[in-house]
Amino acid sequence: MVNHKQFALVLLFSVLIVWSHWNLFSNGVGALGFNFSLFWVGFSLIIYSLDTSYSLKKDWVWLCPIILIVSSYSFYENPWLKLISLFILPVIVSVFCAYSHFPDRIGLYWNRKLLLAIAARTVKPWSSTGKAFDELVKTSRIASTEAHATHAGTLKRAASGILILIPLSLIVILLLSSADDAFGEIVLLSVRATLDSISWQLLWKLVLSVLLTIALLSIAVGWSESITYSEPAEPRAIDGLVAGIVLGGLLLIYIAFLVLQLDNLVVDTLPENYREAERMVKSGFWQLFLLAVLNTGLFFIVYRKTGAIAQWVLRVFIIASGLLMVSATWKVWLYSYTFGLSYEKFFACYTAIFALAVLLYLVAASFSTLQRNVVKTIAYAALWGYGVATISPIEKVIFHTNLSLAEQDNTRIIVDQLTQLSLDIMEDVDKVSNSKLAEYSEDLDVWRRWRVEQEHKFCARAWYEMNLSAGHVCP
Repeated sequence: MVNHKQFALVLLFSVLIVWSHWNLFSNGVGALGFNFSLFWVGFSLIIYSLDTSYSLKKDWVWLCPIILIVSSYSFYENPWLKLISLFILPVIVSVFCAYSHFPDRIGLYWNRKLLLAIAARTVKPWSSTGKAFDELVKTSRIASTEAHATHAGTLKRAASGILILIPLSLIVILLLSSADDAFGEIVLLSVRATLDSISWQLLWKLVLSVLLTIALLSIAVGWSESITYSEPAEPRAIDGLVAGIVLGGLLLIYIAFLVLQLDNLVVDTLPENYREAERMVKSGFWQLFLLAVLNTGLFFIVYRKTGAIAQWVLRVFIIASGLLMVSATWKVWLYSYTFGLSYEKFFACYTAIFALAVLLYLVAASFSTLQRNVVKTIAYAALWGYGVATISPIEKVIFHTNLSLAEQDNTRIIVDQLTQLSLDIMEDVDKVSNSKLAEYSEDLDVWRRWRVEQEHKFCARAWYEMNLSAGHVCP
């Protein structure tokens, strides 16, 4: 499956990756830049070269947004988004790589059985580690001849002698050291000198390189071959009376909530106290968002599996969920307008808009004469939405939006809090330092210190840990 040349290339790739990412242990995500993007490019080449099941013609729909996410490490510093993508990328890649191994994947309907098959494939490399290790040993073994066999026998006998010698030598040295303090001191100094001469960092790099090689081969072996999957002929029907009672009961609760909170659904102002405003918006938004997720899950369960009456109840149920999300979206927007944008508020607004779009799509899908592949559509929409967000200049948007909002009379924005952003905004800070920034900043010294800190933190890295944003501003 893996020839000598492929094994050598994977091993060389693993060595380069470990060496170029070593500072990740000390500098965190700040050590990720061009090197991390190149890692995913190399990983893709390895997977595509060892497995012929992939097709760019069929896979471009999910491959393009992944390329956007991977490229973001080479474009922007944005430590917050780097950390999020660091955990999201392996999940996304494993899910869609598994999906690409269904022979008839284009027409498959995404349901619970399909998602379980994808989940099983994503964890298969764990069970393929032993097979990959055997492949590694087999490909790295020298073809034996009769002369080699004789030589191998001599080496085996010598190794046996060394294994017997080591424990006996330790016992003898310990006894002699106890009998003569001078000898013991010499032995202790020799051991210390030997340990000091060993480059433990180099040793760990070599160990991690081997482990990464095994991991990459495990993935290549575990993710290869097509997935056998038989799609259910038609969805299993659900008792319309049970579904109607459940959806109708929840709908009554939502309607009661909407009626009682009618005056508070779209508020004009937030509380003067920042903590109270934060608590009202954050708790309300995430609770209503989780309700929207729950309601979406109920839609998947009931969609086209009951009679006409239950389907109409489902439509009204989703519309009521949309009204709740409208209220949450408005409060998040008002909160951002009043106190300024941040990472959390930006993605809260982004998430709220996406959730509203999903609910509108569900309503439209419920009226469709054909059964829509709703799970697949939402999954691809979420992937593309996040991919576009990662290559967007988020920190620049936050910086300029807050400066513009600071000019409004009814906002309470503290411009100096923008020093929590990274050097992605350094060029913008230089451009406005003598105008808006001087007008709305309480102390310009805090921005001078911020610049020194950013240069000290991000500009002293190796070239492969940099990105285009840092390259523009670092001296």
